Amino acid sequence: MQENTVVQETTSANQGQISGQNVVRVVEKTETAETKRMKEHFNFFGPVTFLYAVFYAFCMFHNGSGITFPFFLAGTLLYFVFSLSKLKITLKKGSTFYMISILLLGISTFCTDGWAIISLNKLAVFLLVMCLLLNQYFDTKKWNLGKYVGSICQLIVMSFGELGKPFSDGKAYFREKGKVNKKVWYGLLGVVIALPIVLIAAGLLSSADAVFRKMTTDFMNWIRPGNIFNVVIRVTFLFFTSYALTSYLCKRSIPEEVKDRRKGEPVLAITIMALLSLLYLLYSDLRIILRKNAAAGGLYLRTVCKRGLLPAAGCQHSESDPGTGVPQLF
Repeated sequence: MQENTVVQETTSANQGQISGQNVVRVVEKTETAETKRMKEHFNFFGPVTFLYAVFYAFCMFHNGSGITFPFFLAGTLLYFVFSLSKLKITLKKGSTFYMISILLLGISTFCTDGWAIISLNKLAVFLLVMCLLLNQYFDTKKWNLGKYVGSICQLIVMSFGELGKPFSDGKAYFREKGKVNKKVWYGLLGVVIALPIVLIAAGLLSSADAVFRKMTTDFMNWIRPGNIFNVVIRVTFLFFTSYALTSYLCKRSIPEEVKDRRKGEPVLAITIMALLSLLYLLYSDLRIILRKNAAAGGLYLRTVCKRGLLPAAGCQHSESDPGTGVPQLF
């Protein structure tokens, strides 16, 4: 009985080891090469993403559609290109079209004051950025509109699960590398020591120049709790969302295949659209004729009838309605 018990315990222990190995293998399979590179280069993605978030706060603070908006978009594209180079992903040819379109929309946004155009431009920029990301990380040659919309929604929703990635990647990076580089500590110490020195120097320079004093006073008046909170929220939001989007894209969890769900006969849709097109063409021609007739004082419609461009039945009743002034064609 004791021998059987020992054998059973040994077998269960082996099964536990095997199951543990299986779990490790599953976890390893879910980590793509890009995910591993992102963890290994946290010293790049962490600081660069933070600087990108600070740049966003600088460009968009109380200036959502000003001249700094295209500069922010240019910075976004630079951050995107640098991230791809660090992940060893080659920029695809089709990405150039998206980048140029994004920059042109950014220029168009600060050149107009209409809120409707600004809103549509920003919506177009958002969709183009999402399409640029999907086109770079996935094979989208066979994708249709529905696949793009579904993939964008999946990318946005599933990225919420990656918001904690900066902490986990940073922890894994510093655990592997050991102690933090001494240069980082010296840099932080230098910032702490420089702050009071900069304040004293700014006070001395302000007393020597009136223009510099005005600039310093305006800056000190800007430092308010509301403004500081606004900047902190903007930096925090873009830092975590940018890192989370990149992290989820590196997983390549969005399926690339597109299911063919077409079941109906295309002739039916073609017939319906053809009839609607003919109706719209007739309506457009009629509107053009009526506008020209109104501009010519009713002479244009008579000329059209003489040339036989309208049916004879319509030309017989081409006089204007006395109540509305609209020609009665039929």
